[in-house]
Amino acid sequence: MKIITTIFTILVFSSCVDSRKSIQEKPKIELELVDEIFIKKELYGTDSIRLNKEQIELFAKEWNNTKSLGFYKMRPEFWIFVKLKNDVIRKFRVNGDLIKEQGDWAFSTGDSLLINSFWIPTYSFPKPENYTPLSFIKFVSQSIDNDPSKSCLGMSMTNEFPEGWVKEEHLEDLFELLDSKEECGCFLNPLSSYIPTGKAEIGGYARIFLKSFKDEEKVDLGLYSCPKVAQNINEELKEWLNKRK
Repeated sequence: MKIITTIFTILVFSSCVDSRKSIQEKPKIELELVDEIFIKKELYGTDSIRLNKEQIELFAKEWNNTKSLGFYKMRPEFWIFVKLKNDVIRKFRVNGDLIKEQGDWAFSTGDSLLINSFWIPTYSFPKPENYTPLSFIKFVSQSIDNDPSKSCLGMSMTNEFPEGWVKEEHLEDLFELLDSKEECGCFLNPLSSYIPTGKAEIGGYARIFLKSFKDEEKVDLGLYSCPKVAQNINEELKEWLNKRK
């Protein structure tokens, strides 16, 4: 009986040691495998800043050189997402010099201002409130590539369109664009890990914007969007617009 108890104790202890060791493991960030890195204030927020080449190199270096601190409870001030070229995303939580990737095992960069320095508003993505529906369409139209074999990203923007973004004053101009099959750039949310292929059509955006006004709903382009002209919906919108005149 004593032998069995001893063996059981050893197994439990070994399990705890292995578990503790696995928590302490810190996979390094290999720069050649990194596709992009961006930082956010809120886990599910859409405001994010993509790090530039120098910042990516600095973050990788600092993470690889962090010191292990042990278990530490903290409230994340920033979230950092490292997207690798194989589409794997590593997620880090940061508060001051403390940083975690898995569980509550914390590491220290030794610099409480490092991550704060990455959160620079001038690097943030455009927001819908900086555009009107018409200036948005103008922008994605100017970004078109004449090579038909290439995809076209017209706008990389957060998807937080405010209520009432499409206004009464925009309806007539959007109506004129409704059937336009002129090609333009696609929309891409910075949070998307998928790059859309092909091109959008001006009438596709006009339809989405008009329908949002008609249905009294916020514009939602999702993670990416390459809208095309949809004649069946266009007919409904035209009938609705004619009744309003």
